[in-house]
Amino acid sequence: MSVLSSPLQIPLKEPLLSFCKATADTLRLDILRVLSQESFGVLELCHIFETPQSGMSHHLKILANAGLVTARREGNSIFYRRALIGADDPLSAVMESLFETVDQLPMSTDVLGRTQEVHSERSARSQEFFARNVDRLKQNQDLIADYSHYSGCLSDLLSNENLDSEASVLEVGPGACYLLDNLAEQFTQVVAIDNSRAMLEKARSTLSRKHAGRVEFIHTNIEALSRPARLFDLIVLNMVLHHIPSPAGFFSQAARLLNPEGLLLIADLCPHDQDWAREICGDLWLGFEPTDLDHWASEAGFSKGQNAFLGLKNGFQVQVRLFHLTTTHSPLLNKERTYD
Repeated sequence: MSVLSSPLQIPLKEPLLSFCKATADTLRLDILRVLSQESFGVLELCHIFETPQSGMSHHLKILANAGLVTARREGNSIFYRRALIGADDPLSAVMESLFETVDQLPMSTDVLGRTQEVHSERSARSQEFFARNVDRLKQNQDLIADYSHYSGCLSDLLSNENLDSEASVLEVGPGACYLLDNLAEQFTQVVAIDNSRAMLEKARSTLSRKHAGRVEFIHTNIEALSRPARLFDLIVLNMVLHHIPSPAGFFSQAARLLNPEGLLLIADLCPHDQDWAREICGDLWLGFEPTDLDHWASEAGFSKGQNAFLGLKNGFQVQVRLFHLTTTHSPLLNKERTYD
């Protein structure tokens, strides 16, 4: 641990006092633990910790004033996450030490259970939307990002990796099957999973005859997908991450299913403020900061590969990101310990 070689200056004392105040409370430490790889709204945190909204808002304000959490507006909702540590922050060393220590704290089975309830509620909303809108989904999603506008970029990034035609490929949430169709033409072993039975059956009816024997369709989500005997060489998400209840957690699940040095290819939206996308397209998240994807990927054992950013005429921006798995396991999988 490094030691300051000179006395604290006055400008540093106030942030340090705020830091000490914020961390001198068990519930606030538990909040920081839960926000390690997640974003939650105030009401979701109230449910997780069984705390009244007024009390939770008070704790979040103290943590925010200390620079330990940040808030992001998602349409009409505000979500909180743990702050990223800036290299020029005078308290960066102590913040890093705090977060590392907090991440070693066990989470009670009750808190873990209620956190999963929040994820399940998010997932249920998403599944309900797709069940109601299976026949209108392509038309609705084209209002945001027509696949043809960025398909060439996806193809170029994949082509540059020179994957063998017998590589094992997983697509999560194939949707209208445009990308799945392309994958099945390039690779002989493709698996498509979806937690919406209606969407999966639509995908099956669209492609099963054309690519008989090349594509296996499984009704599940990535968390429940069993680790296959042959791990995947490539996992692909095309405009799916913003439908996933826990985007950060997805990266550790992908790492669990990939071969060492496997690839993760993601096409999704950059942050936007078009709240109508929730109702029209069933989006849980209004895009992602590229730095968030980088951080979540790094925490799960990935390194950044090639990427591209494409601005669309309607104002949305698409990010196409490629990540390489650099370790044989995800650090996140080893962090969750519980106590009774």
